[in-house]
Amino acid sequence: MSESNYHKNLYTAFGLQISSDIQLPELRTEVKAEAGPDQVIIAASSRKDWPAINASDHSTPSLQMIPADWRLELEGIGWFRAHEGRFISWQRWDDSVSDRDLRTFLVSSALGALLIQRGFLVLNGTALVKDGKALLLLGSPASGKSTLAWCLHQQGWQLLSSELTVIDEQGMVLPGMQQLKLWYDAAEELMLDWQQLPLVRKALKRYAILPPDLSVVSEPMPLAVIYGLNRREQKDKNKEEVKDKEEGADDPDAICAWQVIRQQVALLQLRNQAFQPRFYRGMGKEQQLFIQAAALVKRVEVHRLALPDGVKLMKKVLKDKSLEDPVSLAPKQSQAESPEEE
Repeated sequence: MSESNYHKNLYTAFGLQISSDIQLPELRTEVKAEAGPDQVIIAASSRKDWPAINASDHSTPSLQMIPADWRLELEGIGWFRAHEGRFISWQRWDDSVSDRDLRTFLVSSALGALLIQRGFLVLNGTALVKDGKALLLLGSPASGKSTLAWCLHQQGWQLLSSELTVIDEQGMVLPGMQQLKLWYDAAEELMLDWQQLPLVRKALKRYAILPPDLSVVSEPMPLAVIYGLNRREQKDKNKEEVKDKEEGADDPDAICAWQVIRQQVALLQLRNQAFQPRFYRGMGKEQQLFIQAAALVKRVEVHRLALPDGVKLMKKVLKDKSLEDPVSLAPKQSQAESPEEE
């Protein structure tokens, strides 16, 4: 791939300048590319030309890793490689694979692996900004981060980064992917015209919301609070404990937040929500993850956030709540730490 080809598409994300031979609408467009240590090159190449590696014990048949080299094989999609913290290579499985399907993994798994190689703290979360301060929503893929983020966006919050979020040593959240992904059911309940939204992947009923339909922030912002999302049905498993400690916390229609006071528990929550923990282990970066997460929990409060079941109900109750002030979300007559810390 010639330099002229991969310089056709220029982007910026996570403080990096990204030159790509494939269009990446999830990232902010850059005007020009400048060679330097913060430049990342994404380009097609034949996997037959990739040098053999002695993969770490944390590798799998489809995922091969050493400290400066990461490789992923996805049947029916293609092969991906991130190496030296500067290069992402890819090969299409066959001609039937669309650029749309390829870029789903280029800007998530591959870019996330490269960020880990560069020494960043990369978390599985979505960051939004209001009044110059950022909040971070952490949670599993089924926890409702994007749905909550869209509801907050309707209340004046702006997107800073979605899916994977990078926080630097000063507690600043770096602007990243500018896209929210909503499943069909959520899009329906939010009364979005999903037929006009681009599909995230072929044959997957998940839709992308991109600028200009999405208000975004393109500068680093100080992180003010971290919320770990809890699905209401998971919360109800501990209902008796909650009733004993937190009056009102078992209300299925409520939004409740508890500060995670013990730093060790907060640290474990961040570690568990690291972007692909196996990547950290396989590339020898797990100690780095602990050090960075420990520094972050000393700087920023971590709260558990329980949301009501149902998109419409969540949207309704959010109108009377402020996620800027986690204390206001504490259950009645209590500001104790999360009952799940025991």
